[in-house]
Amino acid sequence: MDLFEQFDDSQSLFVDNYEPEIENIYLANEENALQFISRIIPIKNKVSRDYYLGNKLKGMIEKQFLNVISNIEFPNKASLQQKLEILSDKLVEEKRYSILNNRVVIGLGGKFSSGKSKFINSILHAGEELLPEDQNPTTSIPTYIVQGKVEEINAYTNNGEKVVLDKEALQALTHHFYRKYNIGFSSFIHSLIVTEPDMPYSNIAFLDTPGYNKADNIEDIKLKKGESDECKAYEQLRKVDFLIWLMDIENGVIQQNDIEFIKSLNLNTPILIVINKIDKKTDADVEKIVSLVKSTVLASGISLYDVAAYSSLDNKEWSNKDCINQFILSAINNGIKREDVLIQIQKIKKTISAELNDNEQFWVDNRNSLSHIIANSESILEIQSVVNLYGDSLEELRKNRIGIRKFNSYMKRLEDDLNKFYKESAYE
Repeated sequence: MDLFEQFDDSQSLFVDNYEPEIENIYLANEENALQFISRIIPIKNKVSRDYYLGNKLKGMIEKQFLNVISNIEFPNKASLQQKLEILSDKLVEEKRYSILNNRVVIGLGGKFSSGKSKFINSILHAGEELLPEDQNPTTSIPTYIVQGKVEEINAYTNNGEKVVLDKEALQALTHHFYRKYNIGFSSFIHSLIVTEPDMPYSNIAFLDTPGYNKADNIEDIKLKKGESDECKAYEQLRKVDFLIWLMDIENGVIQQNDIEFIKSLNLNTPILIVINKIDKKTDADVEKIVSLVKSTVLASGISLYDVAAYSSLDNKEWSNKDCINQFILSAINNGIKREDVLIQIQKIKKTISAELNDNEQFWVDNRNSLSHIIANSESILEIQSVVNLYGDSLEELRKNRIGIRKFNSYMKRLEDDLNKFYKESAYE
């Protein structure tokens, strides 16, 4: 992509009258800014081999898998399709982010104004700004925070490259940079991983996702595939192990499009709702809102862990409860570990193979039963009608056996390619 093709010719890259509120080498010096831009957005659009192989396997999992079983009677195909899409997303994620392996991932979701980044900074570092809080939809990038031996910040671009950042570069990924240079990096950076030695939870990875403002139909969000903040949040959060959903207390109640969004993720674990910014309300107001949100969520059918109320400004949970910390500890103690894609694919293979074998046995029994009727019937009319059914049974048996051969052949190719993919060098 040409770095400047998205800008009007009359528009200057640099806004001369912009004064950064925070002294930052990338905001204060245009040469440093250009070097930073060139690292994130290279002039030559090179693609790594792992990225190429990952996308090839994504296609095999998402499209070819379903094509292979398209003519096979199989329950819950729609659910299987969604699971395959999630697995294909995890495929490249595992390759890129080996540091996430064997960690429980807790996602943070909510609308743009809900204060997710400030909330994470508050619960992990008592107010220290680990993540940039001054962001807008143009600059929001999915960000993992994990415990590690050294401080490290890695940006992963959309074409599979890893770029090491310093703290000032991380802080520059805010609307300050966008206002000064008219460039937002969310279109070029797939995600960030921040490794922090002082992160208090060793077995957890927190995922801060872009907020959203629109009330798009959830089916439209699923189909857009990454074209909006809603899509980015959806694609990221549907892969998490646990979810904390934040809402601004000024909303008064959790909104219907939030409920629909949460339900669309089809998570297997209870979620925690956190009502943020409670320093704006009295205790009596907070109590009423917590009760209303809890009853609304439970009535929607969402599996709810609890509703907590929190002030990121004061680093304090309402009524000195320990609900948020207990939720995190329960996630750790739950024992959920992220199985790699190959293991999950093998489980799906086992399920489908069993279904195919059951189908074959059904049609074999059906054929044998019809054959017995034909052999013992004395009625010509009965024999003629049963012969037609016998022919249909043979055709179904033939189609099922062809399906088994195609499925086994496809699975062998997929497993061979997956094994090859995992053996090659990872991004990290």
